[in-house]
Amino acid sequence: MAAPSLTTPNQPNHTLNTSSPSNYEIISSEDVSDSDYESDSDYEEDSDSTNNKLTAQEQWDESLKQITLLFSLVIFPLIGKLLGRRTSKIIWRKFANWWWV
Repeated sequence: MAAPSLTTPNQPNHTLNTSSPSNYEIISSEDVSDSDYESDSDYEEDSDSTNNKLTAQEQWDESLKQITLLFSLVIFPLIGKLLGRRTSKIIWRKFANWWWV
């Protein structure tokens, strides 16, 4: 059974406590603990999470930085290695043909 609420226009919200049939007491809404209710701060975003959000421009800049690092550390050395070996073989073949033939 829900406890009836006693309200008047000039008074705060009161709840009628009917836990025991012989004793009725009025509990003020200020006396009710908020620990039973979830606070709004649980639903608010943390200041750390809002600070960690990146704008679209910052994300774009970070992506460009990662692509630049990928090319400079992986792609260019591999291409240089392949082209260097191929070029050195061509140069060596021309030199060997000139020197020994």
